[in-house]
Amino acid sequence: MKNLVIIFILIISVFFVSCKKKEQKTSNDKVYTFNSLKVDHDSIAQGNVTNITADVSGDAVTYSWSASAGDIFNSGKTILFGASTCCTGNHTITCTVKDKGDHSESKSVVVKVY
Repeated sequence: MKNLVIIFILIISVFFVSCKKKEQKTSNDKVYTFNSLKVDHDSIAQGNVTNITADVSGDAVTYSWSASAGDIFNSGKTILFGASTCCTGNHTITCTVKDKGDHSESKSVVVKVY
């Protein structure tokens, strides 16, 4: 019986020693490069639309878009900006790119609405 207890203790000891928690590597480096925003037409009439594309190299990013006026259609890397019929002037469209490490970067373009 004593031998069984010793064997049991040895097995349990080996189990706990071999089950070390692996260190998770975290990176403080962002995994993408936000090169630019490209707009098909930087001047459009009221009620018209233009494509805007985020030029991003890298993986696992999300895109968030906003506009000072007008509408944004679609989501992701390329959106469609719609100039509303009520507002002329310069409208700023901003894209924020964020990776899974919570690094983010924003760029903006201006579209003139006439």
